[in-house]
Amino acid sequence: MGCSVGVQGDRPRASDPATASAASTAAPIDRGRSERTQRLLDDFVATARRGGSTAALVSARDPVFAARAAVWAANLGRVDWSQMSWTAGTRSTDLAPSSRTAPGAWVQSVVVRWALPGQARVAQEELWLTFADEAGADGGPATIVIAGDGAGPRGDAPAPIWWQQAVTLQRAGSTLLLTARPAGTWLEEAAAARDAVRKRIGTADRDPDGPLVVELPQSRAVFEQTLGVTSTSYAGVAAAAWPMGPETSSAPIHVVVNPELTAQLSDLGREVLLTHEAVHVATRSPGSPAPTWLVEGYADQIAYRAHPAGRAPAEKAVRELVREKGAPSTWPTEADFAPDAADLDLAYDLAWTAARSIASAYGDDALNRFYAALDRGESMEEAAERIGTTPKQLRQRWRADLADLAGR
Repeated sequence: MGCSVGVQGDRPRASDPATASAASTAAPIDRGRSERTQRLLDDFVATARRGGSTAALVSARDPVFAARAAVWAANLGRVDWSQMSWTAGTRSTDLAPSSRTAPGAWVQSVVVRWALPGQARVAQEELWLTFADEAGADGGPATIVIAGDGAGPRGDAPAPIWWQQAVTLQRAGSTLLLTARPAGTWLEEAAAARDAVRKRIGTADRDPDGPLVVELPQSRAVFEQTLGVTSTSYAGVAAAAWPMGPETSSAPIHVVVNPELTAQLSDLGREVLLTHEAVHVATRSPGSPAPTWLVEGYADQIAYRAHPAGRAPAEKAVRELVREKGAPSTWPTEADFAPDAADLDLAYDLAWTAARSIASAYGDDALNRFYAALDRGESMEEAAERIGTTPKQLRQRWRADLADLAGR
C-alpha cells in the first residue's frame, strides 16, 4: 500500500510446537478446585454484566491487579455482549507464597468466549488467572477469590482488547467499533469501507452477512497484545485483520488498529486502510490458500477502486523501482510480506499492480473469480483457466503493464 501497511494474520493452533511446549508446563487440575473456580467465574461475569460490584470476588492484596479486574467488570457491564462466558480450564500451576497472594494460591487457565451484536461466530482466548482462598471478613470462613492475572506459560499469548483497557461499543448498522477514546470519524469510515467492499468483491465474498468489527486500542502495546505478537514485531503495521481465536477457519475476524501508525495517516490514507482490511474480513483471508501477493494485491485493488486518489503513492513507488531496476520477473514472494521485511510497502505496491493488471485485462469480475478460485484451493493454472488465460500470460501482461507505467 502507498501508506502504512495493513495485514491479514493467522494464528498458531494447539498442535503447534510452541503451543504444545507451553502447555506442558501446566498440570491437570483437581476437579473439586475447578468446580469452585467455575462458580467464582460465573458469579464474577453475572455480577459485572448486571452492573453490580465485583469487589468481594477479587483479592485486595494487590491493588494494581484489583484495578485491572475493575476494568474487566466495567467492560462486561458497559458493552452489550451477545455472548460472554468464562470457563475454568483444565490446567493449573501452584504458586509460591508472596505478599500479593495468600498461601496455597494457584494459576489456572480460563477459556473466555464472547461475541458482539450481530456476530454468529464466537471469539475465544485461553487466559490465565491466579486464584486463592482468603479468610472472610471478621475471621469468617475462607472464600475463593481472583487474585491476579498474566501468569500463564506463554508470555506472548493474545488477550482481548477489553481485557487490557476500558472499552465502549459504538455501532452503525453492521459495523461495530470497540474503543476507549473518542472515535472521531472511525466508525463512519469503517461503515463506508464495509459498504464499498460488499459492492465490489462479488463471488469472493465469504461472509456476506457478517459485521465488520474494528478494535481501536489505546496504545501500540495493547495492539500487540491483542494480536499476541512480540513487542515491536508489528510496529510497522498500521492494522491487522486478525482471527479472534485459535481456529482460524471458525473464529471471527476483527480489524485491530495500531494507533501509533494510524495517527500519522491522512483521512484518505485511513479510508484506504480500512477498506483494505474490510476486504480481508469479507473474504476471510487469514488462512487462505491463495498466495499472499494476490490476497494483499486484491485487497489493495478493491481499496483503490473505492478511493482512486489513494493509489498515487503506490504508482510512484513502483514507477521508480521499474525505472531503476526493471520490471520484476516474478510476483512478490511470501517472505516479502513478513511484517519486518525491508521493502514491505513496495511488496504491497507490486502486488496491487499485479491484481490491477488482471482486472484491466479481463475485468473486475474476472479478478473476483480468479481470487475466489485460488481461495477455494484451486491451483494457479486452474484459476487462470477460469478467466481464459495462463499464469505465464498473467506474468507477461503484468510486466508489460509495469513497463508502460515506468514510461509515463
